[in-house]
Amino acid sequence: VGDIHGDYEHLITILRHAKLIDNENNWIGTDSILVQMGDLNHRGNNTLKVFDTFIDLRKQAEEKGGRVNVILGNHEILAIQGNHFYTSLNDFKTFGGLEGLEKEFGPEGKIGKFIRQDMNVTMVIGDSLFVHGGVIPEHIPDGLDDLNERARKILLDTPSIEDLYQLSLQNITHPIFSDVIFHPDDGPIGSREFSNGLDSEICSRLEETLRLTNTKRMIIGHNVQFYGKIRTKCNNKFILIDIGISRCIGG
Repeated sequence: VGDIHGDYEHLITILRHAKLIDNENNWIGTDSILVQMGDLNHRGNNTLKVFDTFIDLRKQAEEKGGRVNVILGNHEILAIQGNHFYTSLNDFKTFGGLEGLEKEFGPEGKIGKFIRQDMNVTMVIGDSLFVHGGVIPEHIPDGLDDLNERARKILLDTPSIEDLYQLSLQNITHPIFSDVIFHPDDGPIGSREFSNGLDSEICSRLEETLRLTNTKRMIIGHNVQFYGKIRTKCNNKFILIDIGISRCIGG
């Protein structure tokens, strides 16, 4: 499932259509594996309900033999960095204002803990590699596990937005801003090299990533596809699934 951007109603419609939840939004997917590609928040009006849904379903699925995995998107990173440019007025109201919003996305908040502890930069399920933006060979000189472990360490060490601000006053840059993993353009969360490049330019580099990760395809979100249709590149080895689910983007 691609980027949600706060559109709770469309998320629920998709999960019911896929027969993963019932009419009371409880998990009925038995041993199914649900992978959501990140960007749960921003733009739309129901970020809290979207996160609550995934947090609840993750627990329910585990109890019934299924799995719910959520990939880290660039908008989750923006939120814990304190960038609220894309936050809707309704979301500010839902969280009780700026202070409540930042507390919820902080290290002690329910959403903040979920982002830091449970969301993943990359995942391999079967022979498919999932990532929000795109993994290029330079991202994984020491393998995917090293990339994920480094990201998790930084996320768990990311303090509140107020503490990040205080560090900046001391000219200290936290790795959540400086590490390439979280770079908005060059890291695996934000990269658009594969999505924007011509097949003639990118397919050999994609093949190298797939070789290094022992996978057969890469599945990404992040890049809205026109006309609401999933698109593929490089003989179906690169799959772009962000179809603009949120009504803020196309619906």
